[in-house]
Amino acid sequence: MLSRTSAARASRPCSHRLLRPIANRPPQTGLQQLRGAASFLPTRQRSSAITPKSLSPNSAVRVSLPGLNYGVQTLGARHASTTPPAETEANTERKDAIYALIDEINDNEMKLAVLMDDLNLLDDYFEALNFDGPELDDVFSQTIGHRDAQTLEARVRSARQEFGDTIPEDHLNATEIELYTQLYGEPILVQEHTEELEAQDEDDLNTLYREDGEGGWQEVDVEEAVSEEEEEEVAVVYDMETGPQEDETAAMQRTREIAEQLGGDIMLEQFGDDTIHDDAPRLHPRTVEGKFATDPSTIYLPKDTVTGPISAILSEFSNKHISEAARRTFGGSRLPHSTYTPIPRAQTPQTPIPLSASQRHMTEMEANAYIAALYPGLYASALSVLTEVRKRLGPEWIRGLMSQEEGPHILDASAGGAGVLAWRDVLRAEWELMVPDQPEGSPYPVGRSTVVAGSESLQLRASAMLENTSFLPRLPDYVHVREKPTLDDSRAPPRRKQYDVIIAPHSLLGIEEEYMRKEHVENLWNLLNPNGGVLILLEKGHQRGFEAVAGAREMLLKRHIASPGSTQYENLTESPSEETHIQKEAGMIVAPCTNHGKCPMYHMDGHSKGRRDYCHFEQRYIRPQFLQRIVGAKDRNHEDVRFSYVAVQRGVDLRETQGIVQGPEATEAAFAGYEHVDDAPAEEAQVDEALPASQDGASSSGQNFHTLSLPRIVYPPIKRRGHIIFDSCTPAGNIERWTVPRSFSRRAYKDARKARWGDLWALGAKTRIHRNLRLGDKHGEGKKERLQRRAAAKEELSDAEKDELEHQREMSSSSWPELAIPPRKKGQTIPSWKKAADKKKLRQATKQYTASKFSGEE
Repeated sequence: MLSRTSAARASRPCSHRLLRPIANRPPQTGLQQLRGAASFLPTRQRSSAITPKSLSPNSAVRVSLPGLNYGVQTLGARHASTTPPAETEANTERKDAIYALIDEINDNEMKLAVLMDDLNLLDDYFEALNFDGPELDDVFSQTIGHRDAQTLEARVRSARQEFGDTIPEDHLNATEIELYTQLYGEPILVQEHTEELEAQDEDDLNTLYREDGEGGWQEVDVEEAVSEEEEEEVAVVYDMETGPQEDETAAMQRTREIAEQLGGDIMLEQFGDDTIHDDAPRLHPRTVEGKFATDPSTIYLPKDTVTGPISAILSEFSNKHISEAARRTFGGSRLPHSTYTPIPRAQTPQTPIPLSASQRHMTEMEANAYIAALYPGLYASALSVLTEVRKRLGPEWIRGLMSQEEGPHILDASAGGAGVLAWRDVLRAEWELMVPDQPEGSPYPVGRSTVVAGSESLQLRASAMLENTSFLPRLPDYVHVREKPTLDDSRAPPRRKQYDVIIAPHSLLGIEEEYMRKEHVENLWNLLNPNGGVLILLEKGHQRGFEAVAGAREMLLKRHIASPGSTQYENLTESPSEETHIQKEAGMIVAPCTNHGKCPMYHMDGHSKGRRDYCHFEQRYIRPQFLQRIVGAKDRNHEDVRFSYVAVQRGVDLRETQGIVQGPEATEAAFAGYEHVDDAPAEEAQVDEALPASQDGASSSGQNFHTLSLPRIVYPPIKRRGHIIFDSCTPAGNIERWTVPRSFSRRAYKDARKARWGDLWALGAKTRIHRNLRLGDKHGEGKKERLQRRAAAKEELSDAEKDELEHQREMSSSSWPELAIPPRKKGQTIPSWKKAADKKKLRQATKQYTASKFSGEE
C-alpha cells in the first residue's frame, strides 16, 4: 500500500522520458477511472502537464502521434487556449485513440508506483513521479476537444469554483467559455503577468521592511537589520531565579488567584508538563472519588514480582506438558473452570476451581498449572478489590497499618500467594505517595505475610516469589475452640492469631453444605483483628458465585455486624426452645454495598434456578506469555475476569465515627446530586428548616459527604443519544434505573458518558424508576422441574377429571374448521417456511370461524 506521504511527494513519470511537469492543477475528473482501479492511493487525484526537459516552461511542444499532429502550448502555470478542430469521424477516432493511450499511460504509472513502494524506492526516487501537475486530459482537451460533454462541464464547474466570475484570459478555450456563459453568465477575463509577478516575488525575498511610525513601511538593509537584531539579543537579560515569562493558562490563573487570597506565592516551574489544557477532558471531583477499579483500568502484571518469577519457574518444564496439565485440570482449552468466567450462552457448568491452595496433595505439574493459569486472574481480581477498599477507607487506613511496629499482617487464605503479591503492590504504591523522592526499587514496609498452602510443591513455588512469608498447611479452627476457661480445662484459652487483612478468593463455592460454608466464614471473621481488620471474600462472577458471597454477607450482618435497629443476634442455635441473645459488634460493609440491609438481588437462601440478575464486576488484565500459550490465543492478549465480592471491616463503623448516612435519606440526596455542593458559599448552603427534605437533601448531606452514601452502578451503563441510563444499587437497598439526560446538567451528562460499570455515582439524575429483577422461579424450579411437576399433577387427577378435560378438548377442536396441519412429533424439526404457512392457515381459519359464528347469530 502506498502511504499518504509517499504519494504526496511522488511525481509523475512520462512514458517517453522526454517530458517533465511544469504546472499544478486542482483535482479534475479525468482520472476517475484511474482512481477506481487504485482505490488504495490518496483521494487527491494526480495530474501532470508535459513539456520537454530541454525547453523552458513557455516553449511550445510538438507531439507526434500516428496520423495526428497537434501543437500544445503552455504559458507558465496556465494552458494556452486553442480552438479544437472540427469534429469529424476521422478526428473522433483519433481522439478516442489518444484518450485510450492516456488511460494506458495512467495504468502503467500506477503499476510503477506500486512496484516502487513495494521495493521501498518511492521515498528515495520521488522525483520520478509527479502527482501534482495538471491532468493529461486537460492538456489535450484544449486542442482535440474533451472526452465527452460530462468532462467539459466538469472543467467549467471547476473553473467557476476556483476563480468565480473573474477568469484568467487563457484559462478556458472558446468552447468552455461558451458553456460557462450558458451556465453562469458572461465571465470577466483578465490577463496575468506571470513573469513580472515571479520577478517581484524574487526581489521581495531579499528585501526587509519595517514600520516608519507614520502608518507606512520603509525598506531596511539586510546587514543593518542583522546587526540591530544582534544588539537587541545582547541587551536581553533573563532573571535566572524567576525564569522566562510564560503564558498563563486557566489552571495557572486560578492557582495564582487562590495564592493571592491566601497571602502566598506560586512557582510557575512546578506546573511544567502537569498543566492541564482548557480543552482537556475533566471529571467532577465527586465522580473521580467514586471511580471503581484500578487506574489505568487495564492491569499489566508486574514483571519483577509476578510474570518474571513464574516464567523462570516454568522454564524448567516443557510448555506442552504444562499446557496439557492446565487444560486437563481446568476443563479444556479455554480453561472454563479457572478464574475465567465463560459467557452465559456457553452454558458451562458453574463449578468451583478444581485446585485448592489448601489441598495436601498436588503434583509438580498441577502446581505449575496453578501458578500459570490461576495466578494472573487471582492477582488481577485481588488488586482490583484492594484498590477499591483503599479508596473507600481512605489513605489513613493503610498508612496506619504501615506505621505499626511490625507493619500490617496479611493472610492469604486461598489464593496461594497471589493475594499477597497484589497487597504488596498496593503498599508500594502508597509508599511512593508518602515518600515521592525515594529512588526506584528502594525497600518499603511490607509487614508480615502468611499464606495457606497445603502441598510442598505449591509452597516451594510461592516461596520463590514471596520473601518473609510464613506458610500454613491449613487454617486454624477458632469456631470450635473455647474462648474462656471451662470446668474441664481451667487453663487460659490459647492465644489466637489475628490479621489486619484477610484475602479469601474462591474459598466458598467448593464447600457444598451451607452450614459448613457459614462456619468457614465465621472462622475467617474470628481471625480478623477486632480493631479494624478487613475481610475480603471473592468468587467467580456467575450466579452460584454471587449466591455464595451474598449468603456470607447475610450471615455476617445477621450474626456479627451491628446496625441501627439490629444490635443483637437472637436464637443462635436456631432452636425454638432456646432464646439466646448475643450482642453484635461494631463493623460495616466497605464494598461494594453502600447499604446494610438485605441484598435486593438475594431474597432466598441458597441457589435459585433461572436467576438472570446478580451482582458482579469485572477487571481486565493483559495475559502473560505463558498463559497465552496455555490458552492458545493468537490475537487477543487480554482477559476480563468477572467476580462477585464483599469487603467487611471488623471493629470500626464509619457510620458512627464519620457520620455516614445511608438509607432512603442518602438515596434522595444522591438523586438530587452533589455537583454544586462545594461551589456554594457556606452562608448560602444553610437551608431553612421549613423546606421539605427533598429540596435540601443534597445540601444538608453535603457537609458529611462520603462515597459510601452513593448508589453503585451494578451493570454497564446504557448510553443512548442524548441520555445515559444507570442500573444502580441505592443506599436504601433497592435496584433502580436512573436516567441522566443532556438537559439535566452539562457536567453530569459529560461525566455520565465516562462512567463505567462499578462506579459510585454522585451527580444525581433527572428520573428514576424501579427495575424489575429476574431472580429465578418463585418455586425454586427450572424449566425441566416445572414440566415434571405439571406432568405429575396431571397423573394425580381422577378418572372423572381426566374425562372432563378430554371432553372439553374435543368440544373446542370440533367447533373449529379442520386444518391440514399435521401434529408435530417429538424431536421433529419443522422449517421456518412451514411454520409461517401453518400460521397463515390458522389465521385464515380463525377469520372464517369468527365470520360464520357472527352470521349464524344474526
